[in-house]
Amino acid sequence: MSDFQRVDPQGWELDLQSIYAAYMNHFQLHNVPWYDRTWGHLFASFDAFLAFGWPAIVVTDAYTGRAHIVTRIKSIGAFLKMIKTRFGENLTIVDNILCITPFETHTRHLRTITDSASYKKLYTTLAATSLAAQKLRIKSGDLKWVCELWDKRDKTFLALDFEWSERNPSTCLEWGYAAVRCGHLDAMGIWPPVPETNYRFGHYVVAEYVDTVRNKLIPNYPREFGESQVVPKAKLADIVQATITSLASPDSETTPNQLVLVVHGTEGEVDRITSHLKIKIPHNILTIDTASLEKNLFSQGLRGEMLNPATNQPRQRGTTLSLSGTLRSLLHADLGCRWHCSGNDAFGTLLALQSLFREHELADPHSPPPSAPHTAAALASVQAQAKRSKSPSPLRSVPPSL
Repeated sequence: MSDFQRVDPQGWELDLQSIYAAYMNHFQLHNVPWYDRTWGHLFASFDAFLAFGWPAIVVTDAYTGRAHIVTRIKSIGAFLKMIKTRFGENLTIVDNILCITPFETHTRHLRTITDSASYKKLYTTLAATSLAAQKLRIKSGDLKWVCELWDKRDKTFLALDFEWSERNPSTCLEWGYAAVRCGHLDAMGIWPPVPETNYRFGHYVVAEYVDTVRNKLIPNYPREFGESQVVPKAKLADIVQATITSLASPDSETTPNQLVLVVHGTEGEVDRITSHLKIKIPHNILTIDTASLEKNLFSQGLRGEMLNPATNQPRQRGTTLSLSGTLRSLLHADLGCRWHCSGNDAFGTLLALQSLFREHELADPHSPPPSAPHTAAALASVQAQAKRSKSPSPLRSVPPSL
């Protein structure tokens, strides 16, 4: 198999094995005694069929998400021309060949399949190709694929938010998270999750910066979460790593992780924590961007007409809402909390994700969704804790949750 040429996937849409299967079906349907023909040895087995030397690439179907080894209709034409030239008989292109629409738009490695060994080698890459495409679909806010993650009720969703110093972008000032273990809740007969009791959440402020470093362009509010913990700078990465590994399943090249990260419009946040904090994140983790998801819902008309919360003007297609704007549009209320506090932002991000499912019934339609006042009460309870904890020393522990 050649490893040096790359091709545009457009036009590569015929599943290679389905070509062989379609011809065998054609012979059976039309009583063609292929086994007695001079060219019959070419169809004696799939391995014999591959001996022609089929150019092929691996892509995923834009509709089903399944990965396929595909070739072009031009290659079938070359195969039939070879039969006519060598054996003097005309065969036509048959029906029932599986035709897909490639999801990928970037160039793909071109391979030449000549036997079952080379086909098998390429076949082993299908699962990894499917996973890579799934990660791209979900991160871009593809409604169908994000919906399936929530609807299966077996994933753990972890919203992360970091506040970084404006003067030194590699300096982390605080970190917040919120998580919901859907598989655990479903096993206990609890669905849908109740944010104020079923979310696990926490907020950590770096001790060296808590009273000395403040952002000015976009101010951060490290003391506005409620039950926060002040931790040494040297221990923050260990805490983040422990939290992630406590929720994640093992890394894999072929299957998605049980843990799904949730962010809101923070481009490159995952890359940032792996480079600056040296956090190890499994490569098979999927990431949902609630900003992209909400924008896609609105652009497709699934959220109706609305005013842009930032301008009070009619919202235009393709615009992205801030986290506070997203929650105001979902809960129809001002939650009255400080944003750019990483604890509030993480909790609000996970709340926004669940509220998007509630609003559009993307999750299981047979399960009663939480009402807007009920979900708004979750952040309200956090803010009540904040008002009770205005002393310089934050409370010691994170509230108990599932």
